[in-house]
Amino acid sequence: MIIALKVIISLGIAMIWYKLTSNQEVAIFFFVLMLVIFFIRPIAYQSPTERQEYLEKFKRSRERQMNLERMRKEEKKKSLEEKKKRMGVKDE
Repeated sequence: MIIALKVIISLGIAMIWYKLTSNQEVAIFFFVLMLVIFFIRPIAYQSPTERQEYLEKFKRSRERQMNLERMRKEEKKKSLEEKKKRMGVKDE
C-alpha cells in the first residue's frame, strides 16, 4: 500500500510539472527522481555500543573460522603422515 502511494505521489509530481511546463523529458526525470528519493533508505544512526557489539561478534566469528581452518590443516597433515606410515609398512 505504501509502495503504491509513493508511486502515485511521484506520478502526481511529474504530471503537475508536465502541466506547468509541457516538457515531457523533465517530467519523466522528475518521476524517476522522486521514485529514487522515496525508495532509498536513509542511513540509520548506529549507537557506539551496538557498533562495538557487532565488531566483537565479527572478531569472534573470524577467530572461530581461523581455528577451524587450523584444525582442518592439522587433521590433513596427520592423515597424510598416517598414509605415508602405512605406505612405508606395506613396502617392507
